[in-house]
Amino acid sequence: MPKTKISLLEKILKTLFILSTIFYFSISALAGTDPPATEIQLEPFEPDGNNGWYLQPVKVTLTGTDLDSGVTEINYRVDDGSWVKKVFSNSLNLAPNPSFETSWVRPPLNTQDWNVSNSNPGGSYSRDNLIYKSDFPNTSIKIGSTDDSWHSIDHYDMFAAATPFTNMSAYAWIKTSNVTGTAYFNIYSISQDEFGQKTTTFIKSSPTLTGTNDWKRLATNFTPTAENTIGVYLEIGFTGTGTIWIDAVNVNRSLVPVTSFYVSTDGLHTVEYYSVDKRGNIEETKSVNFKIDQTPPGNWGNAGAVRELSGDLGSDHRVYVWIEVTDETSGISPSSDKFQYTTNHQDVTTFGYFSDLLACNSDWIDIPPNNWLDTITIQPLGGNSVKLLTPKIDFCNNNWKICKWTRFYAEDNAGNSISKDICLNGPWIRVRGGGVVRANQNIDMVAEAPIDEENTDGLIEIGGNSINFFSSSENLYYANVNPPPEYNYDKIFNSTQQTKTEISTSGDLPTTSGVYVIGSGSGVTYEITKQKIPSTYNTATFNQVVFINGNLIISDDIEVSNASTALFVVSGNVQIDKKVENVKVGIVSDGDIHTAYNLGEGETCKTLNMSGIFMADEITFVRTLLGQNNEKNPAEDVIYEPKYVIKMAEYIGSNSTRWLYSD
Repeated sequence: MPKTKISLLEKILKTLFILSTIFYFSISALAGTDPPATEIQLEPFEPDGNNGWYLQPVKVTLTGTDLDSGVTEINYRVDDGSWVKKVFSNSLNLAPNPSFETSWVRPPLNTQDWNVSNSNPGGSYSRDNLIYKSDFPNTSIKIGSTDDSWHSIDHYDMFAAATPFTNMSAYAWIKTSNVTGTAYFNIYSISQDEFGQKTTTFIKSSPTLTGTNDWKRLATNFTPTAENTIGVYLEIGFTGTGTIWIDAVNVNRSLVPVTSFYVSTDGLHTVEYYSVDKRGNIEETKSVNFKIDQTPPGNWGNAGAVRELSGDLGSDHRVYVWIEVTDETSGISPSSDKFQYTTNHQDVTTFGYFSDLLACNSDWIDIPPNNWLDTITIQPLGGNSVKLLTPKIDFCNNNWKICKWTRFYAEDNAGNSISKDICLNGPWIRVRGGGVVRANQNIDMVAEAPIDEENTDGLIEIGGNSINFFSSSENLYYANVNPPPEYNYDKIFNSTQQTKTEISTSGDLPTTSGVYVIGSGSGVTYEITKQKIPSTYNTATFNQVVFINGNLIISDDIEVSNASTALFVVSGNVQIDKKVENVKVGIVSDGDIHTAYNLGEGETCKTLNMSGIFMADEITFVRTLLGQNNEKNPAEDVIYEPKYVIKMAEYIGSNSTRWLYSD
């Protein structure tokens, strides 16, 4: 509470005493030998996942405290990385006797420079040598209360020097026990007029505590605004009954030495940190460990199904289904695995299960959350991978041209969960030629190559971290890769220096080398039909770039000879007819490439063979083969042609290509 006025003689003597003491305190503080202390705070304050895992990036806040000369550096590093140094200035602690270590003969506090703010009979005050903040031994101030009034201490007589409109900060460590009211501190400024008259002005209060708490740091920033301000002081206490302890008080003419940063990668982390004060005293390095897992299980693969061996009627659609899943960070949680399925029997379209898995005339269970069944086994495969296996399931018929889906559910030890659908006997794609298969996010297929096949013989590169149902025979996988340089329609169009020859949207494709533009302006549509493909198109020798500022429809097969290249650069979408079996040209599309745009639900078609180079915002592979043909044959068969990198250089600028030989 604000202080009352004192006699003029007391003012003069006290002012001289204050000035001399401040000077003495400043000099002695700079000569201190106690190292500073750094407190760490993690946000969220507690792990928000299972088993002590965080499910999100962790904000780390380091706050330096030095009760003498002030913190000048906070240093930290993450996971044995490089040390980061944050430098602070003007952090001298202006609070007198801040840890109450200097004793005084005057009761009841018996500590120098701090006074009891009031003398309500329900309060008790003492200097405690048993309970104190561990970094700042060996005493604290203890206040007890048996009534509901305000009990507090202050350093009004030894206020901290200040001037108006200066950004300042203050904090105090407080421990509470059974406090029925609130514990906090008030900040007051002291002003002095030309006659030496002092007045106090309330500035603000700190955050509060109630109940029982271990040591908590209550801190706030403030600015004295009263005219003729010469100092500030804290009044620390609480209302209601209970007990509080006060230690390590700090007042600064600057903001509190604090720095924050985020740790956002999955895995186990160690943060090391220490502070240095202005005198050069170095804190012993501290550390804290925590773990983050933000990514659900993934990299589903090595799935399959096996029919029952009994040979009974209907056994060709009674199968066991399995799948493998990995969680690289926290691992798969035991007994978390479940499955459900769907079948086209009697118009069943929802996921669930028959009450009797081998009787398609039993009740269909599809109401969440009871529409899941436990897998019969979860088999560790080494590392953080497991294999999930269902009991024997009757899918009711052998109409394999319609996907028979099994949905698996997995959860990791941190609490992240995910489900994955597999289409039994579903379509898959094959990529050959040793090229790069890249997705700017993840790769997620509905089915995978058979056991004796791999999807590609080259590198799989993704911008995300999950590759589901897509494999490399070379075991070349590269995740979390930044996007490569963008090659879009405008960039390629502007990089070509050769004269561009215009072809009408109804015109035929050329059989000579050069750069061509279909139509004029934007928003055009060009359809490749057999009538527009010259009879010598697949035998002539040429290298050409064809720009289409719009959409491309491929309605009939198109291919060039091994000695030729034809690169179609499209600003819109590329749609391939379901009857097309061969697209053996290069395509770069700002939009999407759809491998069978007019394929109806439940329809099948033949394999699409693609040879060249193919880039798009999204490539939609939708083909599925007749009957059980998916089991051994890819629905899309892609061959990468390196000739496009070499022969297109003279048209669309130079590119760096490095060829390596390996046996």
